[in-house]
Amino acid sequence: MTDFKGKKIVLTGASRGVGYEASKLFLAAGAEIIGTGRDAARLEKTAAELQKLGSFTPFLADFDSPAAPGALSDFVHSQWGSLDILLNNAAVQTYRADWREEGLELLNEQWRCNVFAQHELIFKLQDLLEKGTQPRVVNVSSGAGSLQALKESPDMPTYRLTKYALGGMTILWAGILKGKVAVNALDPGWLKTDLGGPEAPGEPEDGGQRMWEICSLPWDETGKFWHGNQEIEF
Repeated sequence: MTDFKGKKIVLTGASRGVGYEASKLFLAAGAEIIGTGRDAARLEKTAAELQKLGSFTPFLADFDSPAAPGALSDFVHSQWGSLDILLNNAAVQTYRADWREEGLELLNEQWRCNVFAQHELIFKLQDLLEKGTQPRVVNVSSGAGSLQALKESPDMPTYRLTKYALGGMTILWAGILKGKVAVNALDPGWLKTDLGGPEAPGEPEDGGQRMWEICSLPWDETGKFWHGNQEIEF
């Protein structure tokens, strides 16, 4: 898919980083976006900028909250009768050296935002996706959550484990929706975003471009992990 004109896109975490850069590309190509952010002031500022490029509707959502995925789903159903692309991009990351420094609560706290919110959004929006044109879901993961990365380093274990779980969820949803909705995972790269930090080698624009590339893959590509348009191992 390279023609995004008129495509209806839900993009979580659209007010910063990869989500913001991808939004600019899709809007310039004629897509309509419902984009979320968790900070009201930042989302308002971002929306004012993005609305100069096209149809961008902001929706305030903090996916740490159990109510957020359902509220977003209800809003999307109220606005659109179909959905072409769901970009599960929002996530949180806390760096700690290992499980001992993280303690027992962090995994429980971040599981909802990094795994369950994505699962619930797919579950609750699948009816709209099945009415879309060559619909697809992209779960934004990380190379830090690959099996090889888990074997190589125990640092930031909650983040790594949630992203590894997101990969498994991607495979399962791809099987369930095969022939109806393409479901893939994206590693946007280590980037200078709020999550990636200032020492990262890549720029947010690189991640936006890779999100564009994965959405331009042949529709029958599903259940895989991608770095842009290059397949990688889960």
